[in-house]
Amino acid sequence: MRVLFVIWPAPAHLYPMIPLARALRDAGHEVRIASHQTMADAITSAGLTPVRIGDPDVVPMGATRQYPAAAIGQLLTASAELDMPDGVRDPWDIFALVMLTTAWEFLPPGAPADQYRPGVDDLVEFTGQWQPDLVLWDHCAPAAAIAARLSGAAHARFTPWQDYFGWSVDKYAERTGKPLADHLLAETVRPIAERFGVELDRELLLGQWTVDSLPAGFRLPTSVKTVLARPSHYSASVPTPDWLREPPRRPRIAMTMGLSLRQLLPDHKVVWEHVPHLFDAVARLDVEVVATLNQIQLSGVDSIPSNVRIVDYVPLDQLLPTCTALISHGGVSTFVSAAHHQVPQLITDSDAPIIERYPASTATATYVTSRGAGLRVDIRNPSTETMRQQIEQVLADPSFREGTARVHQDLMAMPGYPEVIATLEQLTAEHRSR
Repeated sequence: MRVLFVIWPAPAHLYPMIPLARALRDAGHEVRIASHQTMADAITSAGLTPVRIGDPDVVPMGATRQYPAAAIGQLLTASAELDMPDGVRDPWDIFALVMLTTAWEFLPPGAPADQYRPGVDDLVEFTGQWQPDLVLWDHCAPAAAIAARLSGAAHARFTPWQDYFGWSVDKYAERTGKPLADHLLAETVRPIAERFGVELDRELLLGQWTVDSLPAGFRLPTSVKTVLARPSHYSASVPTPDWLREPPRRPRIAMTMGLSLRQLLPDHKVVWEHVPHLFDAVARLDVEVVATLNQIQLSGVDSIPSNVRIVDYVPLDQLLPTCTALISHGGVSTFVSAAHHQVPQLITDSDAPIIERYPASTATATYVTSRGAGLRVDIRNPSTETMRQQIEQVLADPSFREGTARVHQDLMAMPGYPEVIATLEQLTAEHRSR
């Protein structure tokens, strides 16, 4: 079986898919990963084969790109018309202002249907040549469904996050009664679907099924057909630092704020305003902190506490086994690594405008705290003393370790890759059209 993964070009999108891609390859299937040129080295270093698509001279920025005011205004108007209650608005805003605008990178709003789009045209050309049996696509890369249908391949989405797209389709129908064709995602995909003569339907927007790697209690409710797959952590490998070989003499805390954020938001210093408060919070504690932050993320820090080690990057699967707690931005890959190593988590979260915070943080914090595996650290109004108390609480209270065991059990209850691959093989045989 030939399997093509189509990835939106960022580590947060690529890394969750690599373990499944490797498992499929190791099971004897041919695997390729299509993404922008900027991801080729990361794909190759994972031992997989990249397919370069897109304009090499245009660096993808997704939701952080400055899109036309009229296009953003349409999103805001559509969101307001839904009149959603508290607790529902946030997932819709993440869909519209983060996920959908990320998809705009290769399906720009307002572009003529006949406009050449390298990221789409390259993909259609490759699928026509290589003839994959199955296309597994990132939900921020919906053009992959068009390429799959044209080539006769079965196709499914892979979502390592909450399924904001599937949820938004259901919620839109429920609250407006309008047809799927009026949904914002349909409007984004329609021009390129018409260009290639492909029917715009629910399957084109949401896949023939969805591979979902979130545990129960974390997922958004949707009506999509779902194949559950236990998440497995991947991070780019580097040699283990000499200092990491020695066991810590004091409780060690890992601190990370994500690779994708510092790649996509280098000029948004507001994203990192809470870092100095975190440093002040740990400075007076009898702990050692390993902070995987770069100069962008340290832009507001005047001095580094003596008990904080700054490292631009170290893989979490090397660092977390030595740690008593993790302070992070709530990225799902980071959550998964902490869950597998059963490390309690303190997740930085905020009620700030959506583009100024990591879109997964609230969802991750809600799930982790509901399982008693950590605490939410409010960074909208950062208080050094409150942060210090929360860190001390997580270090001292054994109930958080019990909570991490519950989260670990949630993951272990999900199907592993051998079972998932057998299901994918069966569904592919049922859905491919050639």
